Amino acid sequence: MARDADVGSNSLLTYQLTSNPSFSLAVQEGPGGRKQPELVLESALDREKQSSFQLVLTAVDGGDPARSGTVQVRVNVTDANDNAPVFGKSVYEARVRENVPAGSLVLRVRATDADAGSNGRVSYSFGNVPDGVRALFSVGSESGEVRTAGPLDFEEKSRYSFGLEARDGGGLTAHCEVQIDLTDENDNAPAITGLGNLRVAPWLEK
Repeated sequence: MARDADVGSNSLLTYQLTSNPSFSLAVQEGPGGRKQPELVLESALDREKQSSFQLVLTAVDGGDPARSGTVQVRVNVTDANDNAPVFGKSVYEARVRENVPAGSLVLRVRATDADAGSNGRVSYSFGNVPDGVRALFSVGSESGEVRTAGPLDFEEKSRYSFGLEARDGGGLTAHCEVQIDLTDENDNAPAITGLGNLRVAPWLEK
């Protein structure tokens, strides 16, 4: 609220606000006829599009010539958790050799969140996956790195498919699928099977 030491028509008369579609100015009249300006929100704000507004409030008296005073009004828009994480891909694919050491990097997933602060911080975890997958693979909660956690055997299983979840600090989630194909290594020697009675051809007999 502005104050004007003059009296009568020379005292404070009106307030003006720079034009902005998101805000308007309402003036309430208090005791003694004193006018109180109020900033009114006209439309919903989106911090991801505009995080702050610079407005100018002008107080104009009724003198001739009129005198005015101004003040800058800065409106900072605080974040609401209105954006869920978004994965860069819906399906991540990789190929890895069987028998690689535990802790080997297989692939990296990444999800982004347009919110700020804790609302925009994303952590990664397994979705609803079998225990067998958790025994063979791990996922970094902050890095999104999928690594081997146990021995992989192509002869036992050549493809693994499982889901990962990204969760922001406000509890919103996103999901993706991971498909890992194993490539075969020469880790098995030939084995001769099915030996039985052998019959020597007659012309080879002494």
